[in-house]
Amino acid sequence: MKNKLLIIAIIAIIGFGVLSCLDITDDDSKDYDYSKDYNYIDEDNGKITILKYKGAGGNITVPSKIGGKTVTSIGGGAFYDCTSLASVTIPNSVTSIGPRTFFNCKNLTSVTIPDSVTSIGNYAFDFCTSLTSVTIPDSVTSIVWGAFDCCTSLASVTIGNNVTSIGNFAFSGCTSLTSITIPSSVTSIEFHAFVNCTSLTSVTFATGSNITNFSDGAFPEGYYGNDGNYLKTAYSTGKAGTYSRSEYGYNWAKQD
Repeated sequence: MKNKLLIIAIIAIIGFGVLSCLDITDDDSKDYDYSKDYNYIDEDNGKITILKYKGAGGNITVPSKIGGKTVTSIGGGAFYDCTSLASVTIPNSVTSIGPRTFFNCKNLTSVTIPDSVTSIGNYAFDFCTSLTSVTIPDSVTSIVWGAFDCCTSLASVTIGNNVTSIGNFAFSGCTSLTSITIPSSVTSIEFHAFVNCTSLTSVTFATGSNITNFSDGAFPEGYYGNDGNYLKTAYSTGKAGTYSRSEYGYNWAKQD
């Protein structure tokens, strides 16, 4: 009988130790969950934020639901330096893409951003050097600092009709970009927004364009003191229309 009681006591002690190691304290901290391809957080409101992609890469579609809950955000750095990623389709459940989310995904050639996305973070696609085209949906109102910086293969950019500002370095170093159309919704183009876009020789400002904050150094031009006609200067008298320059030239002029 004594032996039986001793065994029960030992089991109880071991059981208590195991439970104490599980840290089952009741607090307001969020539980981090894990699946095969993603680390993510349950925001306790039926919404999921993806924290880290850990899959094999290739052509992927981000899930719209995990564990029956809606994926609404792709967190900062979630695909950071994922060099195996070739293309990504973002579901229309997602409303935000965090800063540096796809930073240095140098083999990413294609991304589909749905109309549900309202914000794209700083440097979100920085150094995606194989990305060839991007469409920024009408749901986005601001293209922020460095969003597509150094996307050297980016040859086609469509800017949504509700974008009001293009931030510093937003498309800087996009050396394959030859032309761009700025919608009439844009009222601000910040410093170096398109700097070092060495092939950019044609810029069209849509009918009704009225840019009130136009940086001198926003476009490739003589901002280091070289003699030339800034695009800002040409736009100030010409407003809507198409402006061009020779490659590596500083003089922008409105086309008839």
